[in-house]
Amino acid sequence: MSEITLELDRPVPAWALRASLALLSAASLAVVCAGPGPRPPAVLVAGLVALVGAAVLSPGLGLAALVVLVAGTRLLVGDPPALSVVMVLVLLVHLTLWAGAVCARTSWRTRVEVAVLVRGLREVAVVQVGAQLLTVVAMLLVGVAEGDLWRAAALVAALTLAAVMLPRPTA
Repeated sequence: MSEITLELDRPVPAWALRASLALLSAASLAVVCAGPGPRPPAVLVAGLVALVGAAVLSPGLGLAALVVLVAGTRLLVGDPPALSVVMVLVLLVHLTLWAGAVCARTSWRTRVEVAVLVRGLREVAVVQVGAQLLTVVAMLLVGVAEGDLWRAAALVAALTLAAVMLPRPTA
């Protein structure tokens, strides 16, 4: 069986991709565990560290999604967090899932071209704009965010998002 070798301009090694997955997963869990509510016991923290390690070692199993599920569960169990915390968590969760998907398609010997990663991050950024707007709207609906400025911004964001996302009739 022959092997094909490609020359890459700026390759990123798989270990760097998996390190980013570990950092994003750990940051997502740290944000929700540092929020209001009881602190997790040491046994649970050790379990979360093991979960992050398993997500990095075997990204094809989809354990990054389990990290997100754990973070979401912790968020629901604790007291309502501030709007800024939820916005950061939405970004971290999205990046964690994206990094998990990228890592799931790579082996330890893989190198990925920077342009491929940048294109993927651009797609994440486009979706993230809408997700952040919906985060503000959702937080307003549950009454966590206070102030007329946030309400006005959420209304403008919801109207803009609806205008952009709704399909237009064709002539």
